[in-house]
Amino acid sequence: MRRALTILTLPILLLSAWDSVPKTRERVALWSRMRERHRVAPDAAWDAVYAGMIPYLPPRGRVGLVQVLPQGTLPQQRQYFFLQYALAPRLLMPGADDEFVIVYGPAAARPALLDIARFSLVKPFDDEFAIYRRIHQ
Repeated sequence: MRRALTILTLPILLLSAWDSVPKTRERVALWSRMRERHRVAPDAAWDAVYAGMIPYLPPRGRVGLVQVLPQGTLPQQRQYFFLQYALAPRLLMPGADDEFVIVYGPAAARPALLDIARFSLVKPFDDEFAIYRRIHQ
Protein backbone atom coordinates (compact mmCIF):
# COMPACT_ATOMS: atom_id res chain seq x y z
CA MET A 1 0.00 0.00 0.00
CA ARG A 2 2.79 2.43 0.89
CA ARG A 3 4.60 1.71 -2.34
CA ALA A 4 1.45 2.44 -4.33
CA LEU A 5 0.94 5.76 -2.52
CA THR A 6 4.56 6.68 -3.11
CA ILE A 7 4.23 5.93 -6.82
CA LEU A 8 1.03 8.02 -7.00
CA THR A 9 2.42 11.04 -5.13
CA LEU A 10 5.80 11.13 -6.87
CA PRO A 11 4.43 12.57 -10.17
CA ILE A 12 2.52 15.24 -8.23
CA LEU A 13 5.68 16.29 -6.39
CA LEU A 14 7.74 16.31 -9.58
CA LEU A 15 5.10 18.41 -11.36
CA SER A 16 5.05 21.03 -8.61
CA ALA A 17 8.86 21.12 -8.57
CA TRP A 18 8.88 21.57 -12.34
CA ASP A 19 6.59 24.61 -11.99
CA SER A 20 9.17 26.37 -9.83
CA VAL A 21 12.02 25.96 -12.36
CA PRO A 22 11.22 29.08 -14.50
CA LYS A 23 11.05 31.36 -11.44
CA THR A 24 14.30 29.92 -10.12
CA ARG A 25 16.00 30.47 -13.48
CA GLU A 26 14.72 34.06 -13.52
CA ARG A 27 16.10 34.77 -10.03
CA VAL A 28 19.47 33.19 -10.81
CA ALA A 29 19.73 35.27 -14.00
CA LEU A 30 18.94 38.46 -12.08
CA TRP A 31 21.47 37.62 -9.39
CA SER A 32 24.19 36.93 -11.96
CA ARG A 33 23.47 40.18 -13.83
CA MET A 34 23.75 42.21 -10.64
CA ARG A 35 26.92 40.38 -9.69
CA GLU A 36 28.44 41.08 -13.13
CA ARG A 37 27.71 44.78 -12.79
CA HIS A 38 29.18 44.84 -9.26
CA ARG A 39 26.14 46.57 -7.88
CA VAL A 40 25.75 46.91 -4.17
CA ALA A 41 22.41 46.66 -2.50
CA PRO A 42 20.39 49.88 -2.41
CA ASP A 43 21.24 52.12 0.55
CA ALA A 44 24.26 50.00 1.53
CA ALA A 45 26.38 53.15 1.41
CA TRP A 46 24.24 54.78 4.11
CA ASP A 47 24.73 51.74 6.31
CA ALA A 48 28.49 52.26 6.17
CA VAL A 49 28.16 55.97 6.98
CA TYR A 50 25.84 55.30 9.91
CA ALA A 51 28.18 52.58 11.21
CA GLY A 52 30.81 55.33 11.59
CA MET A 53 28.78 56.66 14.53
CA ILE A 54 29.08 53.47 16.57
CA PRO A 55 32.41 54.31 18.27
CA TYR A 56 30.98 57.59 19.56
CA LEU A 57 27.82 56.11 21.10
CA PRO A 58 27.30 53.87 24.13
CA PRO A 59 27.19 50.15 23.30
CA ARG A 60 23.58 49.79 24.48
CA GLY A 61 20.72 51.91 25.69
CA ARG A 62 18.72 54.83 24.41
CA VAL A 63 19.94 57.50 22.01
CA GLY A 64 17.89 60.56 21.19
CA LEU A 65 17.14 61.55 17.62
CA VAL A 66 16.15 65.00 16.41
CA GLN A 67 15.44 65.42 12.72
CA VAL A 68 14.90 68.46 10.56
CA LEU A 69 12.38 66.58 8.42
CA PRO A 70 8.75 66.86 9.58
CA GLN A 71 7.46 63.98 11.73
CA GLY A 72 5.37 61.39 9.92
CA THR A 73 6.76 62.04 6.45
CA LEU A 74 8.19 59.19 4.41
CA PRO A 75 11.75 60.63 4.22
CA GLN A 76 11.77 61.17 8.01
CA GLN A 77 10.63 57.62 8.68
CA ARG A 78 13.17 56.27 6.22
CA GLN A 79 16.02 58.09 7.98
CA TYR A 80 14.79 56.82 11.32
CA PHE A 81 14.52 53.17 10.26
CA PHE A 82 17.90 53.10 8.50
CA LEU A 83 19.56 54.69 11.52
CA GLN A 84 17.82 52.28 13.91
CA TYR A 85 18.93 49.32 11.81
CA ALA A 86 22.56 50.49 11.59
CA LEU A 87 22.86 51.38 15.27
CA ALA A 88 21.14 48.36 16.84
CA PRO A 89 21.12 47.27 19.70
CA ARG A 90 20.85 50.93 20.68
CA LEU A 91 17.28 52.23 20.76
CA LEU A 92 16.62 55.50 18.94
CA MET A 93 14.08 57.67 20.71
CA PRO A 94 12.56 60.79 19.13
CA GLY A 95 13.54 63.92 21.02
CA ALA A 96 16.49 65.21 23.00
CA ASP A 97 15.79 63.68 26.42
CA ASP A 98 18.70 61.23 26.43
CA GLU A 99 22.40 61.68 27.20
CA PHE A 100 23.45 61.18 23.58
CA VAL A 101 21.45 62.79 20.78
CA ILE A 102 21.83 62.49 17.02
CA VAL A 103 20.81 65.67 15.24
CA TYR A 104 19.94 64.91 11.62
CA GLY A 105 19.93 68.01 9.47
CA PRO A 106 22.22 70.70 8.12
CA ALA A 107 24.60 72.42 10.52
CA ALA A 108 22.73 75.73 10.14
CA ALA A 109 19.49 74.14 11.39
CA ARG A 110 20.99 72.43 14.46
CA PRO A 111 20.62 75.36 16.90
CA ALA A 112 16.89 75.46 16.10
CA LEU A 113 16.54 71.70 16.65
CA LEU A 114 18.57 71.36 19.85
CA ASP A 115 19.42 73.57 22.84
CA ILE A 116 23.14 73.86 22.11
CA ALA A 117 23.81 75.33 25.59
CA ARG A 118 22.78 72.00 27.19
CA PHE A 119 24.78 69.77 24.83
CA SER A 120 28.36 69.51 23.65
CA LEU A 121 29.28 68.44 20.15
CA VAL A 122 30.85 64.97 20.09
CA LYS A 123 31.35 64.49 16.35
CA PRO A 124 29.94 66.13 13.23
CA PHE A 125 29.46 63.96 10.13
CA ASP A 126 29.77 66.27 7.12
CA ASP A 127 26.77 68.56 6.89
CA GLU A 128 24.24 65.73 7.27
CA PHE A 129 24.16 64.93 10.99
CA ALA A 130 26.08 65.19 14.25
CA ILE A 131 26.26 63.51 17.64
CA TYR A 132 25.81 65.60 20.78
CA ARG A 133 26.19 64.68 24.44
CA ARG A 134 24.29 66.24 27.31
CA ILE A 135 26.34 68.50 29.59
CA HIS A 136 25.90 67.49 33.24
CA GLN A 137 25.82 70.47 35.57
